[in-house]
Amino acid sequence: MFCKNCGKEITENIKFCTQCGKDTSANKLPQKISIFTKKRILWGLGGLGIISVVALVIFISATSSPNYAKTKDADIASAVVNIYCEGDTEEDTSGGSGTILTEGGLVLTNAHIIPESKTDDVTCVVILPDPTTGSPDEMYVAYPIVIPELSEQYDLAFVQIHDVFYDQEEGKAYGEYPKKFPAYESDRYCKNENVKLGESVRVYGYPAISGGYALTITDGVVSSLLPDEGLIFTSAKISHGNSGGLAVDQYGCRIGIPAMVNGDENESLGIIISNDLIYEFMGEVKTTLDSI
Repeated sequence: MFCKNCGKEITENIKFCTQCGKDTSANKLPQKISIFTKKRILWGLGGLGIISVVALVIFISATSSPNYAKTKDADIASAVVNIYCEGDTEEDTSGGSGTILTEGGLVLTNAHIIPESKTDDVTCVVILPDPTTGSPDEMYVAYPIVIPELSEQYDLAFVQIHDVFYDQEEGKAYGEYPKKFPAYESDRYCKNENVKLGESVRVYGYPAISGGYALTITDGVVSSLLPDEGLIFTSAKISHGNSGGLAVDQYGCRIGIPAMVNGDENESLGIIISNDLIYEFMGEVKTTLDSI
């Protein structure tokens, strides 16, 4: 199977081309999609410890039946983190945004922000913001969890925090570990998960257009829905670095993950991977982990 946009040979049934990021289902998107970074990695589960496997299964099971409540901006902001990952070379280093899902430090993000590595020795740094200012506050070391085939198919992966970042030259730790991390609690934040055309959207992340270091929030509306593709178009600004972040409705309920942009020479719209695809991915991951 070949991508109709760039001609790259791709695996059958994946939803996004690993070369150009274009949706692969029958060329239904009318304009070119630019994914922020084209890096992908297919890792085995060997680096995922048994405790993390159990925690991941428990988390995925708990996400299937969300409850409803309101939230505050600061609560959401504290859970959206900046991610930098090092590859084999300096050119392989990449990053984006992510959302903390568990108090144990499991972070959901886009698979394409994790660099390829011939040695499978990718180290990531997760930076937590000050939720009132958005400036960097705490830093932690993490390792990526990329599920074979599924992460490429859905462009979704995890990063697991496992220690505090310690600067040897300064002799300083930028945080404390172990600790309870400020997880995004989807079961508290939702009033209505039925995404509607024209409703408000708020995007949290670390786009390069605002420096890439401070948490940035942009507002817009649901501009278009592609339910068959599991994608949401929005007028909220999305740029390089937003990948893997968080998109919520007016109540703070997650509607998806900002992942790419679609535009022409005049304007662009952000594209969000919807909850439908996220839940589908979670279900597939749980099935994979249960079979181990």
